[in-house]
Amino acid sequence: MRAKFLISFLLLSLFVTQTIHARQGVALTRLYKMKRERKIDTNFYDELQVVDETRVLSQEGLKENDRIEKLPGQPHNVDFAQYGGYVTVDEKAGRAFYYYFTEAEHSKESKPLLLWLNGGPGCSSLAYGAMQELGPFRVASDGKTLQQNPYAWNKVANVLFLESPAGVGFSYTNTTSDLKNSGDKMTADDNYVFLLNWLKRFPEYKDRDFYISGESYAGHYVPQLAHNIVRHNKLENKTTINLKGVIIGNAVINDNTDEKGMYEYLWTHALLSDETNQAVQKYCDFSDFSPYAPKADEPKQCTDAITEANNNINLIDIYNIYAPTCHLKNLTDKPKKASGTIDPCSDNYVSAYLNTPEVQTALHANVTKLNYDWESCSGDIDGIVPVTSTSYMVLLFRAISWADLPHFFSEATMRAKFLISFLLLSLFVTQKIHARQGDALTRLYKMKRERKIDTNFYDELRVVDETRVLSQEGLKENDRIEKLPGQPHNVDFAQYGGYVTVDEKAGRAFYYYFTEAEHSKESKPLLLWLNGGPGCSSLGFGAMQELGPFRVASDGKTLHQNPYAWNKVANVLFLESPAGVGFSYTNTTSDLKNSGDKMTADDNYVFLLNWLKRFPEYKDRDFYISGESYAGHYVPQLAHNIVRHNKLENKTTINLKGIIIGNALINDNTDEKGMYEYLWTHALSSDETNHAVQKYCDFSEFPRYATKADEPKQCTDAIIEANNNINLIDIYNIYAPTCHLKNLTDKPKKASGTIDPCSDNYVSAYLNTPEVGGYTIVYKGDLTFATVRGAGHQVPSYQPTRALTLIKYFLDGKPLPRQ
Repeated sequence: MRAKFLISFLLLSLFVTQTIHARQGVALTRLYKMKRERKIDTNFYDELQVVDETRVLSQEGLKENDRIEKLPGQPHNVDFAQYGGYVTVDEKAGRAFYYYFTEAEHSKESKPLLLWLNGGPGCSSLAYGAMQELGPFRVASDGKTLQQNPYAWNKVANVLFLESPAGVGFSYTNTTSDLKNSGDKMTADDNYVFLLNWLKRFPEYKDRDFYISGESYAGHYVPQLAHNIVRHNKLENKTTINLKGVIIGNAVINDNTDEKGMYEYLWTHALLSDETNQAVQKYCDFSDFSPYAPKADEPKQCTDAITEANNNINLIDIYNIYAPTCHLKNLTDKPKKASGTIDPCSDNYVSAYLNTPEVQTALHANVTKLNYDWESCSGDIDGIVPVTSTSYMVLLFRAISWADLPHFFSEATMRAKFLISFLLLSLFVTQKIHARQGDALTRLYKMKRERKIDTNFYDELRVVDETRVLSQEGLKENDRIEKLPGQPHNVDFAQYGGYVTVDEKAGRAFYYYFTEAEHSKESKPLLLWLNGGPGCSSLGFGAMQELGPFRVASDGKTLHQNPYAWNKVANVLFLESPAGVGFSYTNTTSDLKNSGDKMTADDNYVFLLNWLKRFPEYKDRDFYISGESYAGHYVPQLAHNIVRHNKLENKTTINLKGIIIGNALINDNTDEKGMYEYLWTHALSSDETNHAVQKYCDFSEFPRYATKADEPKQCTDAIIEANNNINLIDIYNIYAPTCHLKNLTDKPKKASGTIDPCSDNYVSAYLNTPEVGGYTIVYKGDLTFATVRGAGHQVPSYQPTRALTLIKYFLDGKPLPRQ
């Protein structure tokens, strides 16, 4: 294993005397603080020691001693075996690790062995992984009763939870200096010795397919242990441990990506002011080789900004920013009914349960008889290692030459898959919920009037780099939509949905939804639809409210057939563009700031080249581009790009036949000026207000006044008056009724031929149902980056269904499902 792979695995001293009920992420916050204050050694993790064979001890008779007959408060219908106990990893030092093992519910003989490691650093895999995330039980609110976890990972694997390093949870050492000198090297070494001994105790798993999983600071533990296994397999020229893959959730790996990305995430989620974020990004250096060595040398502007940022998040759960916090001081007399989501007070329940003597006896734990309470820590929601942090980290991993790592990624025993992180998908450009498409256009007008955006005309497009056109082999069938939830029965056309990468280096990919024509698809043209805004979804508006095959009913669950769908006359392709709109995304935060017409036109053209390669039967089909609103920019710019490339290449790469734009936003002077005239002509603006707008306001690209401050007061007052007059109507259809329905209906209302004014609510509810689980990106070298939508730091806690699906497909060696 080359040291190049081990990007910043730190030599960390783990101080494990933490406060009771400390969150897993609190330990991580302390780690960041200690790093910033230069109180820990941040040298790179280097080489692992070769294990002394005398540390592998006899395990005869120990397996049956570890069998757990029944845990206190356990449900009656448990039909899988459980074990718990200690494995000595250093007999001389008196160092032993506690484990809890649950065999698979069914077919345990054929299912793989999965090791789970929690992070912190210094937090318990029993308290978090087993009792709050992926284990078979959840502790109820009385601190006594166990409730079955319907999304437990032992449905798909035999799961082994390990408390590591020494001093964490019930694991212990008789050598006090171990607690001070512990770090990544010792932990990786001890974890490997643990496995050798455990597999000797459970010989039936010796040759079983083996996977390592974990979260948070296990971003260090997991790859280091994998490194150790692969290295020893190579040194011994045999498969001592049959490692097949690793999976890490919200991994802490690199300071520069983790901490820097955390503050950017807070800013993009309105938890940090522009000023504070600007100061953090400008004055703070999160790199491993910071120009200021001790904390005293750090710029005061950085220190103040970090303090301000941290103060802003004191009252929220930074590990799931949209989750409620715990306000329950005491346990309940009777257990609350179990729900599918994690209770914010679960730490309290678990602490009470694991400090019960009967529970410790049943688990074969606390053999050293601690004279203090056991503690859990010696987790686009997750604000501590959010999508921005992990995306930065994935870019670093992609920059590594995988060819330099043959012993890890090319080893015959290692299945070619490596899921770095599953985490919350952050949609940076999502609008306020239920916002109308035109609201984004109103904001655009306002920003232009205030000179806050560049209003230069679109000019020339760049020639597309051919390396951005990637292989599409096998992707079409992966994108096929078998059936949408709530879809009518009489659907006789094919549907597809998925991602097309438009910039592999930046990690930028666009989501599309495609409906083939109802009849005679082979002879009908291909029509692309682009919504405007700018920044609004072609899936949420074009497909679900305008010209797509379905309309979402008032229950937010049922789809009605649209009798006027455009796929009656064409094969219709809906594109979410640019990056950040709808389900489209980028892993490069600066893309969201620097995006504009030029990049969008370029990306849209690259999308088409790749999509037509994925769907080659449409390569020479008559092609039309359509759209509305701000697509008055997108449509002609994309057409310009196509025509220009056809000319440059002296061939018809894309067979463009025409464009059509509805209510196109093209020119400020005509668009905004005409809007106020329209209001006046429809009795929505007085003669006096209209006269002032026309006389004093200059809507041209080169107005008489250079800045907003120079705009005549008469113009400003008239614009405000005109806008106030239309507050109570739907400005996007001035004669239409407005929505007064606050909630969805229990049963779907009967479909009508006109649009329901509350359709935004219905579509938002439909597209936010759990069927939309997240996204994955597969990079070269079989590195997969997966997100779990709506998950916090502890993914199996906050999104158990999606986490179980993820781990099942990971273990089966299959791509994540489309639905």
